[in-house]
Amino acid sequence: MHDNRHARRSRARASRLSMVLMAVVMTAIGGCTSPATFQPASGSEEFPPYEGDVRVLENLPPSNQYKRVGVVFVEGVLLTKDASMVASVKKKAAANGADAVVMQSKIKVIKNPDGSTTKKLAAWAIRLNK
Repeated sequence: MHDNRHARRSRARASRLSMVLMAVVMTAIGGCTSPATFQPASGSEEFPPYEGDVRVLENLPPSNQYKRVGVVFVEGVLLTKDASMVASVKKKAAANGADAVVMQSKIKVIKNPDGSTTKKLAAWAIRLNK
């Protein structure tokens, strides 16, 4: 009887451990995106958060058609979906008053010294003149 209880406890511990391990693996596979960071443009005015859908522009418009709000940065692991990174950039830009973003380059994939891989994205956050 004592052996039976011990076996059940061991199975329960193993089950909990496998669930924790599975959660860690699923998080890695799902592709974590770090919280986006925002660097305000020097001398830029502050805007209230933008409530609409932030537009993604191919290029910066002529300088008289927008105000530079700042730059948004985001990082993810190799399996992070590009769309998740762009969504994170748009959300952070909107929180800081931008209604459009312009990617500074394509998403960069960087091999780290420890062998892991990081994806990075930076975008200008801008406010279009009405």
